[in-house]
Amino acid sequence: MNEKQGITFTKKQLIIGAVVIVLLIAVGVFIGIKVSGKDKTPAEPQAQAQTDTGSKPALELDENAGEYTGEVPKSADSSEAVGIKIPGYPSITIAKDTEDVTMALLNPEGNPCYFKFEIALKDKDETIFESKYVKPGDCIYDVHLTKPLAEGEYPAVIKITTIALDGETPLNGANVETLLIAK
Repeated sequence: MNEKQGITFTKKQLIIGAVVIVLLIAVGVFIGIKVSGKDKTPAEPQAQAQTDTGSKPALELDENAGEYTGEVPKSADSSEAVGIKIPGYPSITIAKDTEDVTMALLNPEGNPCYFKFEIALKDKDETIFESKYVKPGDCIYDVHLTKPLAEGEYPAVIKITTIALDGETPLNGANVETLLIAK
């Protein structure tokens, strides 16, 4: 007598078992990705302060920022390395004798952080503009200066403060030298 011992499966049972195993693996991978946050795009921070005791105010996005539609300027450090991309601003031409001017203050697409811009005149270290935070891929075109600039050239620095997309972690910023040309 040649009897087989053990469990035997039919072809149908083997196929069903394989499908169940593949589904369990797929569900496990999906849950792993969700838990680790790898597929999450960062939620935009709320534009209002939290009122809970001991909590930090939420990040405020600049209401004047919008999607950038122009040509991407070269980085100030002239490197295309991985990390935070900082646009260069060799000179910026603005309208003279007015507080409302047009320029393009850009947070390049793909940056891992929000930008906050401050423009200061170098000779007096006087801040003439300060933005709220700008998300990657957005740009501030309409700038309201604290005072109008008469016709002329003004050495200035654009101070860029950065904060990670989590809205809490400060990252490295930059100071970009520029020349404001009021015409």
